Amino acid sequence: MNGTILQPTYLPWMGYFEMIDSSDIYLVFDHVQFVKKSWQQRNQIKTPNGVIWLTIPVERGSRETRICDVKISYDNENSLEKHWKTITFAYQKAPYFKDYRDVFDNIYSKKYTLLRDLNVDIIRAVCDILGIKTKIIFSSEINLNEENMGKEEKIINLCKRAGIKHLYDAKGAQDFLDESLFQKDGISITFQEFNHPIYEQLYGDFIPYLSVLDLLFNEGENSLAIIKSGKMISDA
Repeated sequence: MNGTILQPTYLPWMGYFEMIDSSDIYLVFDHVQFVKKSWQQRNQIKTPNGVIWLTIPVERGSRETRICDVKISYDNENSLEKHWKTITFAYQKAPYFKDYRDVFDNIYSKKYTLLRDLNVDIIRAVCDILGIKTKIIFSSEINLNEENMGKEEKIINLCKRAGIKHLYDAKGAQDFLDESLFQKDGISITFQEFNHPIYEQLYGDFIPYLSVLDLLFNEGENSLAIIKSGKMISDA
């Protein structure tokens, strides 16, 4: 069983969905520590005034707060409503915005308690649009019994519990994962190699590594093929 383990980020970039599409299981890595001002709560879109950050404010918590427990803050304003207005302003003239507007309007009109739930609903919606059928499970819902385990032991344990025999991991993980330890437990690893494709985009010169919304609203039904075109390796 091929699987990828990814933290649930906000409005992920296209490479995130290449990893999900290449896997049988997408394991939402949500039982680990939340990192403030990370991709877990923010991302970038392109507007007529340039690239801007969209950040979801969260309630204060301890440093050990798990991703699955982080709550959205509504103290000053409803950031979801504000983000949707900004997204609409940025992409209302994009060729495919009207095709997917209702999907995301439905999400942003809700008042989510947990950041994880917002992120995963957006990810599910994008997968549905792209036609990605990968099974989604949550690390926080698995009985891991990982006390006294090292970092790599925890990942190996998670793979075993989820039934992952081949792990498709982000390229950055190659620097700290010892593949031989995984091989001892019958788990192989492939690290993503992704050459960011260029696609039709509004507002001047092409800018890579934006939220996948930029791709969807500009390329529509061509989006999955464009995502797949960036993959530089074949599955093991």
